[in-house]
Amino acid sequence: MLLHTCCATCALPIIEYLLKEEKVKDITLYFYNPNIYPKEEYDKRLKDVEKIAKIYKLKFVNGGYKHNEWLEYIKKSLPQLPEEYLENSDRCLSCFRFRLEKTVEFAKKNNFNEFNTTLSVNRFKNINFINEYAEKLSKKYQLIYKILDLDINKAHEVDLQLTKKHGLYRQKYCGCEFSMV
Repeated sequence: MLLHTCCATCALPIIEYLLKEEKVKDITLYFYNPNIYPKEEYDKRLKDVEKIAKIYKLKFVNGGYKHNEWLEYIKKSLPQLPEEYLENSDRCLSCFRFRLEKTVEFAKKNNFNEFNTTLSVNRFKNINFINEYAEKLSKKYQLIYKILDLDINKAHEVDLQLTKKHGLYRQKYCGCEFSMV
């Protein structure tokens, strides 16, 4: 399974669930997040995803940091001006589409059968949109999108416990310059 991973803290409850409840043995963490800004923030999150990959003995792939490519996509896909890119607006949906499409392309090219994203178990994201779009992509690319039967509030509790246990960085904003607090 290819697990698109936005950050270590979001990945932890999903990894625990997949390994224990679903008994998935072969998980690859795919860190593809060109939306994260600035580069120093990206590097902090990348470092922690690499750390949890080692802790859980999972494969890890860094999809690369192409922030300008992501930014151009967002600007082209939205009619409004960047100063109107509110949190949980069409900007976020475009960002999800971009990252999910790149994830599925990577999965198909590298012979993965199924995929998921840590975005699908997040209290602050439009998880219905994420799951529906990922399902659409799975049909287009003939892959399996694994819907996770996780309670998002319980997942958040696990996230907090394991983040503390492993001494991980806990970010204060989603990732892009438009979501900075």
